[in-house]
Amino acid sequence: GPGGTIENPVLRGFNPDPAICRAGDDYYIATSTFQWWPAVQIHHSRDLVHWRLLTHGVTRVSQLDLRGNPDSGGVWSPDLTYTPASVRPNGTERPAQFWLVYSDVVSFTGAFKDTHNYVITAPSITGPWSEPVYLGSSGYDPSLFHDEDGKTYYLAMLQEFRPGRNQFAGITLQEFDTDAGKLVGPVHRIFAGTELGLTEAPNLYKRNGLYYLVTAEGGTFYGHAVTVARSA
Repeated sequence: GPGGTIENPVLRGFNPDPAICRAGDDYYIATSTFQWWPAVQIHHSRDLVHWRLLTHGVTRVSQLDLRGNPDSGGVWSPDLTYTPASVRPNGTERPAQFWLVYSDVVSFTGAFKDTHNYVITAPSITGPWSEPVYLGSSGYDPSLFHDEDGKTYYLAMLQEFRPGRNQFAGITLQEFDTDAGKLVGPVHRIFAGTELGLTEAPNLYKRNGLYYLVTAEGGTFYGHAVTVARSA
């Protein structure tokens, strides 16, 4: 290709939980920043070989207040997506938009994880990014999936606090009304995970009419794995 041979890592240094997004000819990667500020580094590339730090998605305390958060708390596993300009079924235009979803982990004492999830939007990758919309605190590693019919869905891992149960209780999906800016309808647990356990970090994709759910399992240790589940 025009960029030459890819040599890993494409991002050197501290860039965990990368979420890659394509918008036309541009590629972006958003990464976890934990308690570092400004939050959510976003790198840019045109060839997937050469990357540069372009901007940060979270730059205001009104979007994320890290005061009192523990070490390694704060932003976990952000998700960056893009929806091109389109026309709704009612004939109104929907402008192009970037979506950034992130967790604010304010506590993880004992079995409990106090994780608040938010989404912000922007007309351009460099902003201005909106004030956050709260998406709930039932789990972490949230992401959005924009389906071909114009609907958007919110995914997250389900945190289970009751003793004797699997704390990583699976992956949930719920519709997100982009016009109203809120979650609507029932919550579906779409994947319980495999015997590897520690199921987290859901991302949903659609290809050739089938849906593919990509998750992380096995924990952030030597047993770490990527698991893919497919719709029927």
